[in-house]
Amino acid sequence: MIKYLKYMFVVAIVMIAVTGCQEDWEDTFSKEPTAPELVNNGMILMTKNTMSESITWAWSAARFMQGEVSYALYTQYGTGAAVQVGTATKDLSLTMTKTDFHTLLEGISGIPENNSFDLAFYVVASDANGKYESAKQTMKVYAYGDAVSAVVAASVPELVLDINDPAGEVQLLSWEAARLTYNEAVTYAVSVSYDGGEAIEVAKDLTGTTCTKTVDEWNELIVATGAPEAKPAEVQFTVTAYSETYPDGVPSAPLAVTVTTYKATYPAYIQLTGTDKKLPQSTLTKGLFECFVNLASDTNFKLLDPDSAAELGSDDAEATTDDKGNKVINGTIGGNTAISLSAGTYRISASMKFNTLQIVKVESLGLIGSATVGGWDKETPLEYDGVANTYSVVTTLTKDGEYKPRANDNWGYAIDADGIFKDGGDNFKFEGETGEYKVVVDVNKHPFAVKVLSTAFPTEEFIYIPGNHQGWSPEAAQALRTSDFDGVYKGFSYLNGDFKFTKQRAWGPGEYNSSHFSTYEGGLAPSTDGSNINMPTAGFYYIVADVMNAKLTATATTWGIIGDATADGWNSDQNMTWNSDKKCWTATLTLTDGTMKFRANGGWDINVGGKIDDLSFGGDNMTVQAGTYDIELYLERTASDAMYCTMTKK
Repeated sequence: MIKYLKYMFVVAIVMIAVTGCQEDWEDTFSKEPTAPELVNNGMILMTKNTMSESITWAWSAARFMQGEVSYALYTQYGTGAAVQVGTATKDLSLTMTKTDFHTLLEGISGIPENNSFDLAFYVVASDANGKYESAKQTMKVYAYGDAVSAVVAASVPELVLDINDPAGEVQLLSWEAARLTYNEAVTYAVSVSYDGGEAIEVAKDLTGTTCTKTVDEWNELIVATGAPEAKPAEVQFTVTAYSETYPDGVPSAPLAVTVTTYKATYPAYIQLTGTDKKLPQSTLTKGLFECFVNLASDTNFKLLDPDSAAELGSDDAEATTDDKGNKVINGTIGGNTAISLSAGTYRISASMKFNTLQIVKVESLGLIGSATVGGWDKETPLEYDGVANTYSVVTTLTKDGEYKPRANDNWGYAIDADGIFKDGGDNFKFEGETGEYKVVVDVNKHPFAVKVLSTAFPTEEFIYIPGNHQGWSPEAAQALRTSDFDGVYKGFSYLNGDFKFTKQRAWGPGEYNSSHFSTYEGGLAPSTDGSNINMPTAGFYYIVADVMNAKLTATATTWGIIGDATADGWNSDQNMTWNSDKKCWTATLTLTDGTMKFRANGGWDINVGGKIDDLSFGGDNMTVQAGTYDIELYLERTASDAMYCTMTKK
């Protein structure tokens, strides 16, 4: 029995040996050289924060080689030629710095910059008789170093913008994604320029690789670059890529596209010929001229464009009475026929962009809504002031109620909360305390404004500032003005020590002193002597006196001139100097044909412009002709109650 067990044990050992060596049966008996086997590293990460590291490739030893054996590592991109990595070695591994490996990759044709890609690696073992190549192993390489910008393309080489489809969307640009830093989010900004001029921002913070705008948006942007209107012009688009590592952005190469625009700039107003009536351009809708006009007598007129001197009538203007009894004229602007209106008040709406005209005769204007005394069932009539071109009423308003002004007792001509005529637009909301208020509807320009004023507001348009700075003489004091009669007075004065406000240029009619204010800002404070107000630091100040809320603010200012007529354009100010004798700011500048404005402290919070002899807060840019000028800016409202400047050509 033991004998048989002995033989069974020997057989089992043989079987185990045979089974264990089954896959290498040929190698067991063959003495032919066997190539090495490369170990796959999986991936190689080459980013800015890993470039100080090294890469190591390892392989198994080649077998049954004759004599001394050396190994050489090779890499291959796609179907291109293989390139040796490092030098031959007798070791079973090779180490190279990532910097050296990056240099090696730069010499391989076709490898994408700043991107991930696959490389094949293999090892060749060499002895006295020959070379023996391992199987290829693929490794993913993440090679992010120098950023690669987006590559931009246009959907069409030439684009004609259709004025009849302003809301239509045009995907003009697309681009191949930029390759910045590995594993960082990338956003894009698009800009456009014309003829080497300043770039205009088209879009920013884009996460996709396309740029779509409406026809009207593209038109406004192209014209804003300075490209000619209603003509083809070649403009350049740039796409800039941003990431955390590249906060300043990596711009693409400019892409030239020819774009044909339509008219996008219009005069500040158009005039009704034969009258003194002007329609100002809407601040909400470009090319729309709309306001109320009161005609004292029957009138025939055309629309005069003061920039081009063109007089435009309407050959197809048709007067009708709509289904609610409103007298309406609709027509197309551009003919030679004058428009005829009888005496009365009209809302005139003229779109010079789309050449459309609508005129509605306004028989009445009233308030309706839950905030009003008549609720939603009965209007509260508003009284028209033909001189001020406003409607107003003193009435009771209810807290948290809603209301609307509407013309002719008609919802089709209701003024909504955006200040436009619209049936179904949002209501105004009254958030004040229930009580008596004066409601004023200003119809001088579009969008129309509705002001709710406390009946307790002062009626003075100006208050005056006698004090240490001018000898305590109200007759010659500087003035602050309210534009809305809301109790907020604004203006400029040089201050130095104590002062107060008078309601007229005299001591008798009343004053505002330190007893009338509880909040002071900008260094102001009640005087320690009497009821005056004190400014301890002498200087030229912008003053806001809110007499209804007892708040007084002063902002110290220095002044400059900015604009495309100046040497630095709209980039920086040309400084002015305070002349204490003339009480004005002065500068001597050489200007080019163009525009300019005055502003305080190098910013836009406080600026004046408009007419040279009647400057206004936030007024329009002032057009000037080339030349060298002595410029004097008078901001203190004194005898004339106006802010103005003088420009004397040298």
